[in-house]
Formats: sequence, C-alpha cells, structure tokens
Amino acid sequence: MPSPPPGRRSPPATTALLPRLRAAAGPSSPQRLLLQSLALVLTSGLSASHPALSSRLLNSLLPHVPGRRLPALLRLLPRDHLTLLLLSAKRHARSLPAASALHALAVSSGHLPSDLRLANSLLSLYLSLGSPASARRFLADIPRPDTVTWNTLLRACLRLGLLPAARRLFDEMPERDVVSYNSMLAGYAEHGDMVGARGLFDEMPERDVVTWNSMLAGYARRGEMESARKVFDEMPVRDVVTWNSMLDGYAQAGDVTMARLVFDGMPRRSTVSWNVILALYAKVKDWPECLRLFDAMMAVGDNVPNEKTFVSVLTACGNLGDLERGKWVHGLVRERWEGLVPDVLLLTALLTMYAKCGVMETAREIFDSMSEKSVPSWNSMIIGYGLHGHSEKALELFLEMEKTGPQPNETTFICMLSSCAHGGLVLEGWWCFDRMVRFYNIEPKAEHFGCMMDLLGRAGLLKDSENLVKNVQGKVSPALWGTLVSASRTQNSSKLGEFVGKKLIEMKPTEVGLYVLLSNIYAAEGRWDDVEKVRLMMKEKGVEKDVGLSLVGSSELEHQPVIEDGVSSQRNAVMLDVMTVRVKQPSEESSCREGSLLSVL
Repeated sequence: MPSPPPGRRSPPATTALLPRLRAAAGPSSPQRLLLQSLALVLTSGLSASHPALSSRLLNSLLPHVPGRRLPALLRLLPRDHLTLLLLSAKRHARSLPAASALHALAVSSGHLPSDLRLANSLLSLYLSLGSPASARRFLADIPRPDTVTWNTLLRACLRLGLLPAARRLFDEMPERDVVSYNSMLAGYAEHGDMVGARGLFDEMPERDVVTWNSMLAGYARRGEMESARKVFDEMPVRDVVTWNSMLDGYAQAGDVTMARLVFDGMPRRSTVSWNVILALYAKVKDWPECLRLFDAMMAVGDNVPNEKTFVSVLTACGNLGDLERGKWVHGLVRERWEGLVPDVLLLTALLTMYAKCGVMETAREIFDSMSEKSVPSWNSMIIGYGLHGHSEKALELFLEMEKTGPQPNETTFICMLSSCAHGGLVLEGWWCFDRMVRFYNIEPKAEHFGCMMDLLGRAGLLKDSENLVKNVQGKVSPALWGTLVSASRTQNSSKLGEFVGKKLIEMKPTEVGLYVLLSNIYAAEGRWDDVEKVRLMMKEKGVEKDVGLSLVGSSELEHQPVIEDGVSSQRNAVMLDVMTVRVKQPSEESSCREGSLLSVL
C-alpha cells in the first residue's frame, strides 16, 4: 500500500476520529450529531469535493465549543482544509489568547504567511480585539500585502478615531479601490470634516451608492440640510439608507413638515424609517399622530417593530393616559420578547407608561424585574408614587435608591420635591432640598425652587417661601414667580404681590406694565405715597405708559411679543394684576403643574 504524500496526514478512521473530536469539543457540547457528521465528512473525502458542507458543519459546531478547546479541535483536522476552518473559527475567537492560538496553528501548519486570505482575516481579528501591537507584528510577516490588507488597516485607524494617521496610511497605499475611498470619506464625514470629505469625493475616480450616502449622512449629521438635499437630488441611484439619512437629518433638526414629506415620499420603508418618524412625533409631543403612525405601520405589516418602536409608542400612550392602548402594546412586547433586546430603555418606557396611568402595582412589578435600573427608571417610579397619592412610598423608594441604586440627579430631586408637595410632607421636602445642596452638591434650578414654593405655599408657610426666594435671588428666573402667584391667591397675600412686583422690576426695569400694576397694588391698599413713588421712579427711568392700553381680559394677550426668557412684559403685568384683583379666588395652576411635572419622566 503506497504511503501518503509527504506533508499530508492520512484521514483517521471515523471510529477513531469521533471520540477524539468529542473529547476536543468538550463533554458539555450538545452537538453529538454534528460531531458524528463532521467525522464522517472528513474521513470520507467529502470535504474536498463539497467544501461548503464542511464549512456549514463547522459554523454550526463552533459556537458550542469553548474557546480554550478550539485549537485542540482544529489540530485533528486535515491540513488541506485548515484555511477554511480557520476562517470559520475566527468569528468565534473572542479573546486574544484564542486568536494567538489560531495564529500559531496556522504558522505551524505552513499556511502562513503564504495564505493572504487567511493573513487578512487574522489581521482583522487582532484589530477587532483591540491589539494593534499584535497586528503590527503580524503585518511585518506578510510578504505582499494586498488592497484588502491596506483597507483592513485603514478601517482600524478610523474606528480608533485616528483620522490623521488614517489619511497618511491612505496616501501611502500602493493601490486604492472604491472601498478605500469610501472608508476614508466616511471617516471624514463621521468626524464632521465635510470640507475634507468633499475634496475626496470630488477626486474619486469611481463612486457607488455607499459613497453618496456617506456624503449625505455627513451633511445631515451636521444639520446642513440644504447641502444634504443637493446631494440627494444629484444621486444617480438611491436606496432605503439614502431616504433614511434625509429623514433622520430633518428629524434631528426638528423640521416635522419636511421629515413627513420625506417619509410619505419613500418608495420603500424599513423599520428604521418608522422608528425615526415615530420618535420625532414623540419628541414634539404630538402623541396622537405618533399612535396613528404606529397603527399604520402595523396595518402595512412590511416591517417588524423593535425596541425603539415600542419606546416611542409607550411614551405616547403614557402621556395620553391611554391605558388600554398601552396594555395592547405591552402584549405586543410580550409576543416579540424572544426577538427583542429588552434593554433598560424599553423597560423604563413600559413602567413609565403604567406609572403615568396610575397603575403603580404593575409599574412596580416591572421595576422589580429589571436586572439593571437607570436613573430615569427610579425617577419614573418616584414621581409616579408622588403624583398618585403615595408620597411616603416615593420617599421610601428614594432612600432605597440611595442605598442600592445609582446616584440621584437633579431630576430625581424635582420628582422628590414634587412628591413631598403633593403629600404635604414639609419637613421631608426641606430635608430633600438640603440633601441635594449639601450632600450631592447639586445647584438648585428654577424647577427645584418652584417645587419648594409650591410645598410651602400649600402648607400656608408663605413667609418661608418669601425667605427662600430672598436667599436665592440670583438663581431665580421670571418664570418661577408664577408659583408664588398661585400661592398668594390661596393665602390672600398682597404683600407677596408687592415683593414679586419689585423683583420683576429689578429684572426688567424698562417694562412699563410692571410699574403700572405695582402701582395698582399700592392703590388697592390706599398706599398713595407709594403710588407716587412708583410714578416718580418711572419718570426717572424714562418709562412711559402707553395711553389707553388695557391688558386685563384682553383677547390680544396671546399675540403679544415674548421676550428672550419666555415671559413677556404684558404677561408679567397680568400676573401682578391678577394678584390684586383675584387674590381671594382659588388657585388654578396646581393641576397644570401636575401635568407639567409628568413631562420630566
């Protein structure tokens, strides 16, 4: 019987190979049939005539083989099939030691450095594992790098954010193909250098749809939608990525009209297309249209909703208080659970929907089931408890968050202070405010002061509310005074009206309406000397009252100009006038504030 050719091993018999394959794969491998099939293919010679069969078997087997056993398994395979097997195994080598073992095996078998396809594959593996030093050493052993080798290095530099180094490498390449140009152009676009991208685009000898899409996406990402539209109009061929880039660019710019025109004009839509338009309507708080579009998506049935889809839809359901629709969407999430990636954002959107609808038991079940909880997850539960009459539970959850959860942020304290205000927990509210400032070093914002004034005003502690404002005058914006107006109505305090009027005049000394209505406050109390002082103050500062201007009850109020901080002088005037004329009427802002506080979720 002739001996086998030198350099080749005789294929072992199936009965001898199978136990060795099984031992190499490990006792925990469930793929007994695959091992038997692989042994049969290798010993029968089918792997030579049907290489795809060997590849398919390996791709099915290798995910079940522990990485430490992979080299031992590959050593049992014939050398003439090692290249194919190593290329298959590369996808399952998730660590640097496993990659080094594959490298050593390829060298010892004689496949490296001559097998350029295998060399490029291993080079990509080293770079994907974050080991540029190993990649450099390996590159030095490749005798004749080809364009694929250079492109692999170029993409690695760009992935690491090394744009200048990538450009030097690009300039040194002996040959470039459209992949080289596209990689470099995408690098410029992702770094926001559209001048460099345009220069490269103009000098390209050949372009494909990827080239055009990179330019379009770069302009859209920078908000240069006119340039993006110009590229879009010039494109010889467009695909769904092209349309999605335009849609996302308008969505990021907040241009609902143009985004909807692009969406309605799309010849084909992907799940990404639906997600972008749904997220846009959720962002601009057009909850009904968000749900209408979701219904249309489900009716068409061409695209399967994913986690991002459900986040937008659940947000809309929660803000509309549409519990029935929210439960239906929750059912869809359950049906598709196996195909979803149940991240913290999706679960937080789900529990927030139930919290806003007042179903705190279900919200708590979802919250407790989460293996990872973000700060928004805790915030949603806290404000949910607070706004639905469970302020004590909100406080308990906050204490639990301090012990076992992430560090509270400024929104957490808005939720806590609001919960204390709704529950009348004055001491607890002061404790939270003090803890925020002293322990967490969070600078109070207008929302925090507003919650504290609401808390003190509801408890009838207007003096404390005034003192709080006096101590933090520099941090208070004009929008905050509305809370004091609400409190003054309930407490019948014209003194507070005087205080607010003076502060608003300090902030806006040239607005006539503030002086007029401060004068009206004094006149209502018969303080004529103070009325005269206000008039002298107006004269000294050159502030004149327009003849015949009446703002109280004016239907033109909503058309008055708005100043830069969002509060017009006329609105300030009406705010003060209401304090003098209607201080005995009950507050109407509380329910409005409850609604606005829900928006922090």
